[in-house]
Amino acid sequence: MKIKLKTLVIENFKGIKALSVDFADNTEIKGINASGKTTIFDGFTWLLFNKNSAGEEKFNVRPLDVNGNTVDNVEIKVVATLDVDGKEVELSKVQKQNWVKHRGAEKAVLEGNPNSYEIDGYPKSEKDFKSYISELVAEDLFKMITNPQYFTSMKWQDQRKTLMQLVSEVSDLEIAQGNEKYALLIPEIEKASCLDDIKAKFQKAFTEWNKKLKEIPARIDEVSKMKCDINVAEQELAKADLEKRIAEVDDKISNSGTAVDSLCSESIELQFAINGMYTEQNDKLIHQKREFENQKSKAQSDFNDAHLVVHSAECQIKNNEELIKQEDEKRLALGDRYKEVFASSFDDSKWVFDENSTVCSLCGQTYPSDKIESIKADFELKKANAKEKFESDKSSKLDDIEKQGLEYKNHIESLKRENEELQKKIEENKAIETTAMAEKNRVSKLMEELPEKPDMSGNEEYLQKQARYEVVQKQIADLKSSNNAADEFKEERKNLVAELDSVKDIISKASKNVEIDSRIEELENEQKEVAQKVADQEQMIYLLEEFIREKMMIISDSVNKHFKTVNFKLFTIQLNGGLKETCECTVNGIPYSTLNSGHRIVAGLDIISSLSELYGVEAPIFIDNAESINEFNLPKMDAQMILLSVSDDKELVVQ
Repeated sequence: MKIKLKTLVIENFKGIKALSVDFADNTEIKGINASGKTTIFDGFTWLLFNKNSAGEEKFNVRPLDVNGNTVDNVEIKVVATLDVDGKEVELSKVQKQNWVKHRGAEKAVLEGNPNSYEIDGYPKSEKDFKSYISELVAEDLFKMITNPQYFTSMKWQDQRKTLMQLVSEVSDLEIAQGNEKYALLIPEIEKASCLDDIKAKFQKAFTEWNKKLKEIPARIDEVSKMKCDINVAEQELAKADLEKRIAEVDDKISNSGTAVDSLCSESIELQFAINGMYTEQNDKLIHQKREFENQKSKAQSDFNDAHLVVHSAECQIKNNEELIKQEDEKRLALGDRYKEVFASSFDDSKWVFDENSTVCSLCGQTYPSDKIESIKADFELKKANAKEKFESDKSSKLDDIEKQGLEYKNHIESLKRENEELQKKIEENKAIETTAMAEKNRVSKLMEELPEKPDMSGNEEYLQKQARYEVVQKQIADLKSSNNAADEFKEERKNLVAELDSVKDIISKASKNVEIDSRIEELENEQKEVAQKVADQEQMIYLLEEFIREKMMIISDSVNKHFKTVNFKLFTIQLNGGLKETCECTVNGIPYSTLNSGHRIVAGLDIISSLSELYGVEAPIFIDNAESINEFNLPKMDAQMILLSVSDDKELVVQ
């Protein structure tokens, strides 16, 4: 749908007593501040939506006198003629005052300001009028496509919601299937209705497992406090002493006790050494995996940053090239205009002396010769003045054309220099992209080459100790199997065994301590298992966040490709690495909030162009403070343009 404003008639609206404006495809309304430029826009929006151009419903539409008091007993009227897809329609709104004099009262009192409406001269109720307007264009959409500064004044959530309608449909499953590193997410994406559900699932599991992990140390401490106070160590020493003495008797019996003890000690030392070397290598392997993950993440981040810079620079080059083409066309047109003005000459044929002017129009007699000479001299003077003015105007026009042509030339050269710098920037960042991707592939390959567990096959010391351990174990078994007790030591051994049984009886009373130690060991094993569960959930959350990050980049590119000048930052990375939704308009990386008035208008027009294309609706664009923009940076728009500019004109000037 294409809507154009053809005429607007305003009577007694705010500071305008009577005004009629005819609008073209491009119309500029100029005047000093407070001369009524914005009032024209207010009148149009009041007619359509009962609000001013700022979206305020409560504002004073009635004119004020010199003392600032409202002027009563006048009708406020706004009439607009629109062209809607080639068909004209006239909309009219009139507000009157309802003065009522009640019985017994001396004066009438104001009891409301009723509005009356017409469409093409036919009276309409307020409901029918509003219904007709809403069918033409919704109020919020109208504001977005008629005011360059409205969209960026909306809440960022509403801006983002509107922009997301520009996104091409790409399913989460398609994105995940396009990258093998997201293989673990595919089953979840196939089952879940959205990514938030997946994140909630793993976040819930992480919270529950983490809570359980934090509870285990307290449970271990609680179980430890249940151990009894019996000096088990003292009894164990006694037991050990008796066992040693029995062993010594056995040694005497077998003559091999010393050898067995020595081998057992060596066996224990070997086992500790073997376990220590394995643990050390395993820790190194884990550390190396983490280092590779960090390197890979940094390479991806470098690639993403460089890619964004390249994309932004390419868009800017494209915009600059289009501007160069437009400026060059204007410069060539100025050249033709210069030739046309230069070739023009004073038209003497329009300055031929009228001989009838020497005859008196009343009596018909010829004037005296001196009078005739005076008339001719006066004519020649006027002709000379006209010719002098023509030559002066011609020279001024040629100077203006040369000045304007020079401005176009300088701007074109500036844009070309800017493109050269941008191209260097693109090449530099493409080199960064290549380097980053090569680094990522290199690290990925190194990660694939890492073993699942430590490879001890090349550790000569480890292999020697392992071989020695097996030899010692065999020697211990061989010595024990060959021992026979001597009869002479049996009685002594019998007494020692009786004492040992008595000590064991005491130790048995502390058997619960052993059970408690066993329970503590179980809890410690459970702690390791739960810690692994927590790590598993963290891994899935991290993978999901990386997937969301990639998806968000796709979404951002899909949105921003619809704009020529502006870009929208739709996500921010938080300190914890997660993503937070946002919506910030930028121009060449500069936040919209820091732009000057002219650049804000240009950015707003770019937004309007895309939104009009999205919704298929074009409406008159009112550009307030239009004096802050120049013709060369004003983008070409398909919609009707109405520029409201501050000038020295005390009365409104419409061009």
